[in-house]
Amino acid sequence: MKEKLQKLRQNKLYQQHQEKVKFVLVGGTNFLLDLGIYTLLANVLGWHQIPANVISVTIAMCFSFYMNYHYVWHSKKNLYETIVGFLAVSMFSNYLVQNAVIALVSMIIGDGDFQNIVCKICASGVGMITNYFGYKIVFTWHRRA
Repeated sequence: MKEKLQKLRQNKLYQQHQEKVKFVLVGGTNFLLDLGIYTLLANVLGWHQIPANVISVTIAMCFSFYMNYHYVWHSKKNLYETIVGFLAVSMFSNYLVQNAVIALVSMIIGDGDFQNIVCKICASGVGMITNYFGYKIVFTWHRRA
C-alpha cells in the first residue's frame, strides 16, 4: 500500500492536480458526513429541511476546516486569521447558498424523504464549487507588504 501511495505521489498528473484531488476527497467525505446527519435529522427525526441543513453543515464545517487547513492546502497562515476567512466563506456557502438551493429545489420537486435527499445533493454540489474558490483564497492567499 505504501508503495502505491508513493507511486501516486510521483505521478505527474497527480502532482499537477493534487490540490483538486485532495479537495474532492475531503469534500466527498465531508459531504457524506453532512448528508448522513441531514438525513438523520430531516428524514428520520422529521425536522424541517432548513434547520436540519444548518445543524448538519455546522458539524461538517468543523471536520472540513481541520482537513482543509492541514491536508488539502497545507496552510502556513495564522490559524486564527484563517478561521475567520473560513467561517466567512463557509457561512456564505453553507447557510445562504445551500439553504437557497434547498428552498428552490424543494419548490420545484416537492417534499418527501427522497426529495429531501435530492435537495441536499443539489445544494451540496453548488456549495462545493463556492467553497473551492473561497477556500483557495482563504488558505493560500498572502498579503503583500
